[in-house]
Amino acid sequence: MTFGLIAAALVFISLAVLLLGKSSEDELRKRAESRLDSALSQARDPLALEKDPLRKKYIPQWITDSLISAGLVIDRTLGLRIGLILLVPTLAGLVFRGLASAIGALMLALLGVGAYVLYKQRKRRLQMLSQLPNFLDGVVRVSAVGYSLTVSFNTALENAEQPLKEALGLAVQMQYAGLELDQAMHRLARVYGLTEFKLIASVVALALNYGGKSDILLGRLAQYLRDREQHHQEMLAMSSEARMSAVFMCCLTPALAGIILTLNPAYLGTMWNDDTGRMLLLLAALLQVAGAAIIYRMVKSI
Repeated sequence: MTFGLIAAALVFISLAVLLLGKSSEDELRKRAESRLDSALSQARDPLALEKDPLRKKYIPQWITDSLISAGLVIDRTLGLRIGLILLVPTLAGLVFRGLASAIGALMLALLGVGAYVLYKQRKRRLQMLSQLPNFLDGVVRVSAVGYSLTVSFNTALENAEQPLKEALGLAVQMQYAGLELDQAMHRLARVYGLTEFKLIASVVALALNYGGKSDILLGRLAQYLRDREQHHQEMLAMSSEARMSAVFMCCLTPALAGIILTLNPAYLGTMWNDDTGRMLLLLAALLQVAGAAIIYRMVKSI
């Protein structure tokens, strides 16, 4: 027992050292993003943010942002579907096999819903990144005629492709709610997790506050996004095997535990009723969470 605790302590110490080393590598990138966030937040109107049309009553904001970024319409129908997906397997497991099977079925249902939402988010982000340079070119063409940046943005949006048109349409809704265009784009950057929207928000903020040739900046930004998208696709192709292995390793243990609890809860019940077995299960859960966090940071940096 003593040797097991010492080994677990050494594992956690090594994980902490690894996380500290990884955080130092991301310091410059996070510092630049924090400067951009703080610069835009200083110009933000608190009263306008209270009119945020993306806020939903009784729903945590992170859940709302995740569903919106996945392209799911937040209404009663979506709530009923998610409720049925989560409750039906849970109730079936509770009725036929007991509480442990119900917990396992709920774990599997949550993993399924989370995997679907993450898949939709990633697919829409890649599509929007590929469509964004053409949209910026449209903004530049309309702005070169003499229209303001806001009018050029709304005009170019009419010819944008889905799903970018739907995402940027939220910015138009937020303008109707009282936000400026730069504030709306900054809000969308937090919803979709796209730094590119922050860059557009910074250009718009400079144009609205100080004037100048914003069309030149947007044109150069469009060319930069094209070049970066090309390099990003090459990087994704080279790292696809590593990313799929990371997803598999993160999901395998929770999925296996859910299947065991659903089909044969007594298999893990024997360990849970034993003091040593319970400690090992809790230790395994902690190691799984720590490993998932490390793998997520490694994949995020690719």
